[in-house]
Amino acid sequence: METIINRKMQQNGMALGGIGSGTVEINQNGVLKDWHIFNLGQWASREAKKYQLENLYDYDTNVMPFYIRTKQGTDIPKFRKLSHDTDAGEFRSMMYSWHKEVKEIRYHASFPISELSYLDESLPVTIRSEFTSPFVPLNSRVSGTPGFYATFSIENITDEDVEVSLLGKLKNPINRGLNNRELRNRLHKSDDRISITMSSDSNGSQQQNGSICFSVDGGETSYIQGDFASYFANFVLGGDFGVTEQSYLFDFRETGKLPNLGSETFPSHIADLSDDELDRLNDLQIEELLSQVLEIASSKPPYQRIMEIDQALLADRVGKMKFIRVIRKQMNTIRNDAEGYEAWGDAALCSNITLRPGERKEVSFIVSWYFPNHFSDHGSFVGHMYTNWFQDAKEVNDYMSANSSDILHQVRRFANELTSSDTHHSFVNNWTNQLNTVTKCSWWSKQGDFAIWEGYGSCGFHTMDITYQGSFNLLALFPDLQLGQMELGAKFQREDGRVHHFFTPDFCSVDNGFDRVDMNPQYVLLVCRDYLWTGDIEYVRRLWDSIVMAMDSIEKLDLDGDCLPDTETGSNTYDAWHFRGTPSYICSLWLAALLAAARLADDLGEQQLKSKWQNMLEIGKQNFERKLWNDEYFSLWVDGEVRDECCMADQIDGQWYAQLIGLGNFIPEHLTQQALKAIFKHNYHTETGLINAVYPKQAKPTLYTHRNVQAEANWSGIEFSFVSALMEYGYVDEAIELSQNVDQRYFHAGRIFNHEECGDHYYRAMAGWAILLSAAGFKLDVPRSTVSFVPPAESIQAPWFAPTGYGRFIKKPDTFELQCTVGEISFQTLVLNIKPIEQVHLNGEKMNFEFVKNADHTIIKFDQIITLKPDMILFACQEAQ
Repeated sequence: METIINRKMQQNGMALGGIGSGTVEINQNGVLKDWHIFNLGQWASREAKKYQLENLYDYDTNVMPFYIRTKQGTDIPKFRKLSHDTDAGEFRSMMYSWHKEVKEIRYHASFPISELSYLDESLPVTIRSEFTSPFVPLNSRVSGTPGFYATFSIENITDEDVEVSLLGKLKNPINRGLNNRELRNRLHKSDDRISITMSSDSNGSQQQNGSICFSVDGGETSYIQGDFASYFANFVLGGDFGVTEQSYLFDFRETGKLPNLGSETFPSHIADLSDDELDRLNDLQIEELLSQVLEIASSKPPYQRIMEIDQALLADRVGKMKFIRVIRKQMNTIRNDAEGYEAWGDAALCSNITLRPGERKEVSFIVSWYFPNHFSDHGSFVGHMYTNWFQDAKEVNDYMSANSSDILHQVRRFANELTSSDTHHSFVNNWTNQLNTVTKCSWWSKQGDFAIWEGYGSCGFHTMDITYQGSFNLLALFPDLQLGQMELGAKFQREDGRVHHFFTPDFCSVDNGFDRVDMNPQYVLLVCRDYLWTGDIEYVRRLWDSIVMAMDSIEKLDLDGDCLPDTETGSNTYDAWHFRGTPSYICSLWLAALLAAARLADDLGEQQLKSKWQNMLEIGKQNFERKLWNDEYFSLWVDGEVRDECCMADQIDGQWYAQLIGLGNFIPEHLTQQALKAIFKHNYHTETGLINAVYPKQAKPTLYTHRNVQAEANWSGIEFSFVSALMEYGYVDEAIELSQNVDQRYFHAGRIFNHEECGDHYYRAMAGWAILLSAAGFKLDVPRSTVSFVPPAESIQAPWFAPTGYGRFIKKPDTFELQCTVGEISFQTLVLNIKPIEQVHLNGEKMNFEFVKNADHTIIKFDQIITLKPDMILFACQEAQ
């Protein structure tokens, strides 16, 4: 026997679908699963069982398999399923050994595209597929489209022509699990494209009532419009004409096509016909009824089998009635599933092509959906943004088809830029994979409210202390959505200035988590960051009163006048871990907020507040060092004469954030560097990753920290933030080691797309985007027309993403090149860490500039604003090139 090597399978696949529209996952075994598009299950509710919102009935396996058939000359056809079942499958394949799965599937998922290669040396073709979400940065409208593309590429690798057929089947989800589904499958044909739209004649408001559409384009197309679920598996047909196995796959294997049959609605006029009614039919009516029976795909093969043997058996009235009775009986046997629910309405599409030697062709499937009945746990209507753009799933499918070339081009272009970097591969994985959460965990209501689950079906939406670390990619790619969720949250600020914690169970109410003292400074930092990246001063004006209230609220927590919070500081994002007195984590956030608020006040002309906050910052940062620095790192907290010397990974979180968004240092840089080294020394190990908090050997534990459930844990979002902080202060090797540790830990756990904290698919892990920002040294100050590229590496190629465009840059020891791929980026001041720069060219034209004195960086100020657009290159060098 061959040695079998077992490796951990990824528990989750890449999410397919639009932002806020629900998702389907494409997995490493080629299976499409977790169809969370029906306003049910974890995506819809954090207490699905309590509110009777469990996942759709019987929709977790065999939902949409794909098959390929090849035939050359007089050889028998070869048939393969393009997935590996983890159960017995829906077809009794071992009784019919021609039914095989491809031998090997190679899965490369890099959001938003998942590529699969299907390997089987016995086939005369190579097969690969590309499953793609309509994820188009800077275009939330397109990116919110409820659907996905499945594009198959087949190439003939022999020296003979080969006939290839590709088949996809879809299980009908409409009103699944209900007693009266009232299903209707509409068929639409246009040129080489056909589509089937599954819907219901019911006007019920059930979550699973809506429509789903799938289409195929390319080659000669064929279909089964609608039939019994058992026919799309297999069943035994008995009766007066013998016993046979029936399945649509038998005829597909034989012909390479589907029969272009099937009914639009359940054939009740046949199934419900009584013996008496049948006997009363005259010969003409019998003939008409038989023709209707033969329009049903599952009825045609038994008829053809009989006619091939003895046509006389069905030539007269008796034979025809006997056959109709056999079919009618079988219909009533398989019309319901084992639980008594209607089991009709599945459908299939096929494309047939011929490939010459060496020729390659594509066959494209599109799946789209429309389920408008989205309600929260409390029964209030939420709906979906996509219902403002489309009327049903067919409209979605037609839109995706008509615009497929443009949408797929934009998605592929983005995916290419996203991974075009020579930085460490774990950096790329960590900033790429967590984008999956934007699609997987988002709601976008009919009235336009948008937010992301803290964890998948866990806690609530737009959790302030998680948005703080998790929304960098959202701001860069979809700034309208990030600013929108910030303004939505501001409406729920409490009268005392405390900002909201999270929305639950919808966007109309929030929880009572106002006591978390870290959220107010995080809110101010978020608004400042959003402003620096967008330059939207009106956004700041709209939120200004809430910013002032947030600052005033935390200022009141300083009872001893040292400009640091020292009371009510226990509650924070580490909600199972109680702090005391003056904690380093809380105070670093407060000092960063003072820095951010002063900047906002300055740009708004609020000079009195600016001066006040600047003065508080000067006093506070001195006391921060005096009170909390212990000669190696910053203590966890100090409360009078009592200290907790635990080493917390997040102890200078505010300094990291301020540096990352370009506000600079308020802690002396050498102390920041010492603290980072101490954290890496004490909190990190290859076996554990970065632990949230550790007591060094000489430190005496305190009760509420010693072996605390959150102190002893590691959260990937915090680890990613720390990777970013390490790079901001020059510790690249350490950053690589930690980044790779997290990447490999989740890979071997089978959770590359599903990082866990307080729930699955955790929002904070989207902080992986901060790794890109720090690796690139990319900082934006749009109000001051300044862009910075100060990477810690001497040479690097990496992408950049801004709210107005994206592209890539190449930095070498003596040159810098900036390209724009999509949109544009404008600036008058360019900050680099190359010295000295002597020339700057824009598309070959020498630019006039002057230097701004700076000891650390080269600051180039042009005599006019530079707007870089696609096909333009800015090049800076030390000497004439």
